[in-house]
Amino acid sequence: MQKALIYCRVSSQRQVDDGHGNDSQEKRCRDHSARKGYPVEKVFPDDGVSGSLFERPAMKALLQHIDKNTNNDYVVIFDDLSRFARDVAVHIGLKAEFKSRGVRLECLNFNFEDSEENEYAEMMLAASNQYQRKSNRRQVIQKMKARLEAGYWPFCYPPGLINREDVLHGRILTPHEPRASIFKEAIEAYRDGLLNTFEQVADFINNKYKKQNIIGRISISGSQRVLENILYAGWIEYKPWNIPLKKAHHEGFITKDTYDLVQNKIHGKAISPARKDYNEDFPLRGFILCSKCEKPMTASWHTGRSGKKYAHYHCKQFSCPKHGKVIRKDIIESQFQAFLTKLIPNDDVICFAKSVLHDVWDNKDKIEKENNDIVALEIDRLEAKKKQFVDRITQIKSDNLIKVYETEIENLLKRKKEIESNLTVKIYSQNNFGTASELVFNYIKNPVTTWQSNNYKNKQLLLQMFFEEKMTYDLEEGLGTATLAPLPKLLTMKAASQNHLVEMPGVEPGSEKTPLKIFSQG
Repeated sequence: MQKALIYCRVSSQRQVDDGHGNDSQEKRCRDHSARKGYPVEKVFPDDGVSGSLFERPAMKALLQHIDKNTNNDYVVIFDDLSRFARDVAVHIGLKAEFKSRGVRLECLNFNFEDSEENEYAEMMLAASNQYQRKSNRRQVIQKMKARLEAGYWPFCYPPGLINREDVLHGRILTPHEPRASIFKEAIEAYRDGLLNTFEQVADFINNKYKKQNIIGRISISGSQRVLENILYAGWIEYKPWNIPLKKAHHEGFITKDTYDLVQNKIHGKAISPARKDYNEDFPLRGFILCSKCEKPMTASWHTGRSGKKYAHYHCKQFSCPKHGKVIRKDIIESQFQAFLTKLIPNDDVICFAKSVLHDVWDNKDKIEKENNDIVALEIDRLEAKKKQFVDRITQIKSDNLIKVYETEIENLLKRKKEIESNLTVKIYSQNNFGTASELVFNYIKNPVTTWQSNNYKNKQLLLQMFFEEKMTYDLEEGLGTATLAPLPKLLTMKAASQNHLVEMPGVEPGSEKTPLKIFSQG
């Protein structure tokens, strides 16, 4: 006895939520199976899936079910030919999949027969379904584009906003509480320098979620999307459809000025306002990691019972066993300064390193110049050859020969473009390089002096130059092992001597065993 497998499909989530399309399709297919005497074994509904896709969850599960039950004789029933597929290539591919498995198809509005006339009619219907799908999509896009141009957001609303019905505007974005207030506070804190990384913004929002019993968490990339969403400022833009930035009809929950300041901070075009207690007072904030959870420590001032203020570093992770345990600022920073005193290199090593670095720069500059000269000669040769073909075209009348010459000219132009990409463009002059290298070595020679200064930017630059990774701190054991950047690591080695500084890649004769490969990496 043949058993029936029913396939249903609706293409939009709205049909799933409002139209109950699959329920009505299933009922009609079950009635058809009852009339034919087929017992229904299973139903496979695809909810909100386009008929232009070959890979659909329910369709894939249907084929797998047939493959697992090869001893059964199945007939697959669907309500309408458009439910099977709305793309000619997909229709043909799916039909071949069922045919290869020996499964018969039955459609309530089309009778599959093995004849040329029937096959022609089937392809016409499949093509018509494909045309209707594309036409519907085009109309939907046109309507959505018109809404965008009018200042309305036609797509899914982002977190913190929701679509509500309005007498004047129809469906319009509206702040959705409490998320809107949480996002507003987070965005403005990032603007003001209270939060300075995407991770800090995510932690801030998730802590607010927890306090207000909001289910779910926001990721680091999600916090970036919150900071970069122009809709929160009451403006609209959609670059894929060339919709320029414009004031939207909906009201945002942050100002446009706040949005602009945040974007400038994200993309490095502006320095956000710096709070004293987060900068000059706590230079290690964000660099020191908790030894237990390995998350960046925060820092702040605390007021004691006597009214006196105390500066501390502490772990901010609620799940960490060290959460709430504070470390005095003077203790951790004095330990760090003591560590820096061990990183002062020998003057002779610094002098020799400068010499080697400049030799590498000069050698690289020489090689680039020679390479550019060779490339320039090849370009001149191709130009001369192209000119020959152009001259010949003006002297002949054969169309076939002209086409041959034009093809040769096109090939020469392509070759010239490829070769030109090998030209090296000098970004830094010799003077710029000398100034920059001198600045770097000054930082490396005097790390303690830099650290003792009141210049917060210089302290941060020192941390970036000296360390490849952040350092951990333990309440009992103090500072953890430091991972120095290659250049400071080499120059501060106790065993550093000229024997270690003799050879390096890029300078003849060169050796793969040299420990100075970092110089060739700039």
